[in-house]
Amino acid sequence: MENKLIKDKIKNLISSIPPYDQLEKNHIENTCDWISSNANIFRIKKDAIPPKHLVSYSLVIDPEQEKVLLFDHKKAKLMLPSGGHIEINEMPLIAAKRELKEEIGVSLKSYYPDKKQTESPFFVTVTQIGWISEPHIDVSLWYLFKEDSTKPFTSNGNDYSNEFDDFHWLSFDEVLTTPIEKFDPHMHRLINKIRKYKK
Repeated sequence: MENKLIKDKIKNLISSIPPYDQLEKNHIENTCDWISSNANIFRIKKDAIPPKHLVSYSLVIDPEQEKVLLFDHKKAKLMLPSGGHIEINEMPLIAAKRELKEEIGVSLKSYYPDKKQTESPFFVTVTQIGWISEPHIDVSLWYLFKEDSTKPFTSNGNDYSNEFDDFHWLSFDEVLTTPIEKFDPHMHRLINKIRKYKK
């Protein structure tokens, strides 16, 4: 059973996010209204029960080199960060860290370009998903994690090949000049938001 206090905490975290643009502002407002409506917000069963549910993305970046770590996702056929569905009554940052550990075998510190240490996601998106599973809506809470892209990437014994074929450290410019169809549809906006708050 979903815990109202947890849901209220998540709503408060989301409402505190400074939106990058009008679309993110709309997504934040839509998400807060959705949580307040007493709808079930956590996924109970694959792939679409309930048909709208929370996801944590765990995006690994090297802010000094302006690079991002992306994986070739087998099912989606896209370059995506680590991430997955938030368990019932799980806080989103805990889910993001859990997904990093489960999928690629690393534990990293969360990173906030504006230097504020908080449990709030850096970015919020609402996306209709239909290309890899039963159609549903992912409310994605994006967390950033810092890593040195010059170090050899190792999965610390985890076999990420269950979900991913390969990985790439891409520069922010490479992401922005690659067609958005290769990524999550909000990836370009996310990179631009990181750059905005790094300044």
